[in-house]
Amino acid sequence: MHLTSLLDGKAFLTEVARTGQTIGTVHTLGALHAGHAELIRRAAVENDVAIVTVYPNKIQLRPGDNYDFNLDEDVLFALRAGATAVISSKDAEMFPPEYRTLVSQGECQVRLGGPEALLKGAITGAIRWICYARPTRSYFGLKDIQQAILVKRAVADLLLDCEIRFVPTVRYKNGVPMSSRLRRFSRSDLDELSCLFMALDNIRKEIARGTSCVKDLIESAMLQINFGQFELRFLRIVDADSFEDQEHVELPFIIVGSVAAHRIKVFDNIYVPDHKTLLDGPSYVWTDLLE
Repeated sequence: MHLTSLLDGKAFLTEVARTGQTIGTVHTLGALHAGHAELIRRAAVENDVAIVTVYPNKIQLRPGDNYDFNLDEDVLFALRAGATAVISSKDAEMFPPEYRTLVSQGECQVRLGGPEALLKGAITGAIRWICYARPTRSYFGLKDIQQAILVKRAVADLLLDCEIRFVPTVRYKNGVPMSSRLRRFSRSDLDELSCLFMALDNIRKEIARGTSCVKDLIESAMLQINFGQFELRFLRIVDADSFEDQEHVELPFIIVGSVAAHRIKVFDNIYVPDHKTLLDGPSYVWTDLLE
């Protein structure tokens, strides 16, 4: 079922709520892939109804950006992955001229990606969809770790009755995370990018072996990265709540790196919330590379 406006979607959601069914939501910009499919699958398994929203969030994108997605293909993809319904919308409906409310979380929104990351728009968009759909649970992938954590904090701070569920990152078998931003990259591009994940995972292993000085860990990892056409922007180890840089590693933390590739900033991370994850590594969902 594809509902093409907020009005149509609300009528459907009201009926679902009336019957007492649980709702799981997955909120997307479009250009769906296997990473989204894992979110949708879990929403469908853990709830009576799984709702996918598809809207390239205007305030999350840079002015003039033309987000590349095909709505008809995304609807079909979501339904095949287990969605009960897909709700889509347009700028005129989502952001009429009088719109002026944003969710602000201070410096936390810029500490990983910088001011250009537009996280305020991303968090605002997610919270608006949660307020609209009133889901029992909403699902966020750990590939976008900053957004996932900040949405969870905003839901708690705003007293919204919704459980935020984190879903493991879906990775190609060479370690590169699935991302809409990488869908035009070649196999050789992805193979080159894979050394970022290996560097991040080597940092985790070194910490598990007892190294705690962040400066030493980063310097050692940078020696292992050998890019050809791409450029390493940074490697960092940050607190998993404030996103502030650590000097000595303390749980929980995030190991995060960024690469400039084909005029795109590519991010990857390893989220380490506890000692077990530090020792064993996070859970991932692995998928084959396309030729």
